[in-house]
Amino acid sequence: MSVILITGCSSGFGMLSAARLAAAGYTVYASMRDLTKKEELLAEVSSRGGEVQTVRLDVNDPTSVADALQFVSSEEGRLDVLVNNAGYGLGGFFEDVSDSEFRAQMETNFFGLLTVTREALPLMRKTASQHGRAKIINISSVQGRAPIPGLGAYATSKWAVEGFSEALYHELAPLGIDVVIVEPGSYRTEIFTTNAHVAEKAGDEASPYARFSEAFKRKIESMTDGGKVGMGDDPEVVARLIERIVESKSRKLRYVVGRQAKLRILMRALLPTRRYTKVLRKALFGSATAEA
Repeated sequence: MSVILITGCSSGFGMLSAARLAAAGYTVYASMRDLTKKEELLAEVSSRGGEVQTVRLDVNDPTSVADALQFVSSEEGRLDVLVNNAGYGLGGFFEDVSDSEFRAQMETNFFGLLTVTREALPLMRKTASQHGRAKIINISSVQGRAPIPGLGAYATSKWAVEGFSEALYHELAPLGIDVVIVEPGSYRTEIFTTNAHVAEKAGDEASPYARFSEAFKRKIESMTDGGKVGMGDDPEVVARLIERIVESKSRKLRYVVGRQAKLRILMRALLPTRRYTKVLRKALFGSATAEA
């Protein structure tokens, strides 16, 4: 059975995917930055009848990344699937986001993904040559294809992931390693609640974007009220998709998942930019978009 390493398993897609794949019998190394947060993961895995090996891996710490990959190599001698899931979303309009906040977003969501991938590739090339194909699954976002205002730093990081992943898809195909991009919309995960990150100046009443920030905040609160994020979309949907990708022999590059994500990407492709912009602004900000 395949050996799988997943980053960012303390919550959300990473935790659910680790639990689901472990229950299916895969050898799963579930990594996270802080192992003191592993209890929820272990409870989820246990409830499904699986087992995982937890590993400390901070995507922003090259030493911890190298140690984690060395551990997998010494224990298994192979790595069939890498799921790059670790990341977070930063809310705030560009002028309200400091340079350090923007760079931190890129460090985790993009450069951290690069660090893990670079460290994993030698073992994955070995696996592909000895056992058939290997697979890298990069968790992107609909923001990487159809960004919205107020999440510019997050969208930029995911656009970077998209470009890197597509280039890597072509580079690694001859070596027997597939690259897959998963593009979820909004789901009921902690990204909107306990894991939410907001720029320090985003709530500043003196900001020229204050009314938009407040309207955006109300929109997020209405979405998360009662667990209704993404029109009721269950994050288990993404975990099921990841399991299907692991099992599939298809070499498809992109998977858009979720009704909201599919609709946004379709609208972005079909509507003229000005029309799409009006629809987007009204949906996100309502009366706050009214012009003097």
